[in-house]
Amino acid sequence: SLPVPACASGLTKARATLLPSFNAGAFFMPNQQEVFEAAHAHVAKWEGGYFDHPNDPGGVTMYGVSLMFLKGLDLWEGDIDGDGDIDRDDVLAVTKDTARDIFKRHFWDRPRAGEMPPLVAVCFYDFAVNAGVPRAARMLQGLLRVGVDGIVGRNTLTDAASCNQRELASFMLLERERWYRGLVAKKPKSAAFLRGWLNRTSDCRALVERLAARWGIAE
Repeated sequence: SLPVPACASGLTKARATLLPSFNAGAFFMPNQQEVFEAAHAHVAKWEGGYFDHPNDPGGVTMYGVSLMFLKGLDLWEGDIDGDGDIDRDDVLAVTKDTARDIFKRHFWDRPRAGEMPPLVAVCFYDFAVNAGVPRAARMLQGLLRVGVDGIVGRNTLTDAASCNQRELASFMLLERERWYRGLVAKKPKSAAFLRGWLNRTSDCRALVERLAARWGIAE
């Protein structure tokens, strides 16, 4: 298994976290909207447009919104075309703006990603969209050595804020790559997606470095 961030064992605390006072003068605190827009631009790039692969359990997908996901929503939200049911036509009716609104509500707002350190939030959001909020939350909690229940709450947010966010984001991405490889080992049909998953994770790593430089977040 991977080592854990130093903060998870109580050895170090961050200079660059949610609170700018930890690194006054060197750390520009972006607002939540700026962080979300940066994270979503990356997600939108990798989710693409129309997708329908026989080995994808989500079924037909448009801008990252799958039929399986829509069917898991209440009718008022999943019935995109307003005809009283949720089916393939609703997926085809999804626009970029629709996908953005759905993703923000389910993968950013509800799991409180906007309350995480910015770089951690970017990594969390991308993985949550790709693998689900509970999976992303459990990964983060496992790295932090807090109770692993798949629900982001006060303890998870507090411990995430105590870490050096660049270090924590790096561990999140490494753990994500490990999880993808483990998934393929368990479900060989998913091997068709492994290269894309790993490329997406590498691109997220590059994005984290660019954002850290833009926002002055120290190593």
